[in-house]
Amino acid sequence: MEEKEPNAILMDKLEELSELEIKKSKVLAVIFQKTTREIMSKKMQSLKSNFREQAEFYGQKWEDYDAIYQEIAKRYEEQLSKVLEKYHESFVNMYLELQEAECNQKIAMTNLKKSYEIKQEILKSANFNKIEEFERKIKACLQKKDNYDEIIEECEKELEKCTTNLESQMNALFADKLNQIALKEEGAFAKLIQKIKNMFSGKTKFKTYVIEPIDIELEMRDSKLPDIINDMHQDIVRFVAKIKQAKAQTNEIFNQMM
Repeated sequence: MEEKEPNAILMDKLEELSELEIKKSKVLAVIFQKTTREIMSKKMQSLKSNFREQAEFYGQKWEDYDAIYQEIAKRYEEQLSKVLEKYHESFVNMYLELQEAECNQKIAMTNLKKSYEIKQEILKSANFNKIEEFERKIKACLQKKDNYDEIIEECEKELEKCTTNLESQMNALFADKLNQIALKEEGAFAKLIQKIKNMFSGKTKFKTYVIEPIDIELEMRDSKLPDIINDMHQDIVRFVAKIKQAKAQTNEIFNQMM
């Protein structure tokens, strides 16, 4: 078997690394999609479970408050969706920049390989007049590939941060506060006392300590969301501008080297 030259082996390694980066970006997309689905499901389920537990604590029948809960759940889901949709938009914009960088890197890799092969042919034919030209092309393509390595890495870091920020912000913004409103009484005597209290004031307390605080929380969150979403929009605008500037500089360096 004919052994490959060191430079040919290097080209193969570079291509393998490029393919690994593309696979990594796809994995990041899958993780993000899975995270968004899980957050929506867990938050809605937690709201429902906590609401039922509080109704039970105050001796109220869940069925009597179904219409009220459905309205609460609708508003809650709409708020979740607004934030999740903005995160999805941010992720897609970053992912598109990453894909473009990966595409440009592959072009640089293709040109690098082609220039290297032509150089090898020139060396075999002893046509040394064009050696300098293709050595310059090889250096320029290699530099372009290295610059896109950095751009791709920056995009990947931002995509990872997007998923991390999504989880932390959603947990902070949609904290499970219902389970903090009332503590379950332990022991038979304590439960008996709570049952007697519920006979006289359970309905009023459920409204005062559960339903009303939820309404207030929903209204407060509605007032916060426009600023939160606007901040997210500005962040992605700044990031995309930064990446586009890096790409423009990479192309400028390439043209100067050529």
